[in-house]
Amino acid sequence: MTEPRRYQGLIVQPDCGFCPLRLRTKVLPEGPIPAKLCFVGETPGETEERDGHGFIGPSGHLLWMLAAAYGIKREEVWVTNAALCYCPKDGIRLTTGVVLKQPEVKDMAVDACRRRLIGELLTVTEGNPQAVVVPMGNKALRALRSSSHRHDAKKAKIYAYRGSRMDLDLNELWAEVNDQWRRSVV
Repeated sequence: MTEPRRYQGLIVQPDCGFCPLRLRTKVLPEGPIPAKLCFVGETPGETEERDGHGFIGPSGHLLWMLAAAYGIKREEVWVTNAALCYCPKDGIRLTTGVVLKQPEVKDMAVDACRRRLIGELLTVTEGNPQAVVVPMGNKALRALRSSSHRHDAKKAKIYAYRGSRMDLDLNELWAEVNDQWRRSVV
């Protein structure tokens, strides 16, 4: 296997036209390709939006401290979020004057970024059936779950969640999100 290379940027474009956060700064994913370990957060925080890197705020410091205790270094992990843009705590005000609360905005942002996330993870873990994808939080977990969410022992991709192992077939998810995307565009 070739030596992993560092990368920061978009691999698959998000569907920003459907996102209430489309005018905010994107915090681009980064890490080694091919990736053995991927951390998927929900959305970036204020610190991440300001500095342009994921998992560098207070939660990120805690994460990397815990990861270091297990011998995991940041440069060994693909770091991304279910939604690429920070969602303010007070939500957002639409041009119509309607205020969307943070949970609703996050759900919409994760839905708009889901196709990008699945395509990205499929690309960075390609050729590595042992890759582990770890969702951090309910929004990240929801983005990675298939609508059918059935378990199959033959699936190559797995992820850990609260100490358990669940099947994750990125190829199946990619087909599902592309089908949903095609129906929404046509």
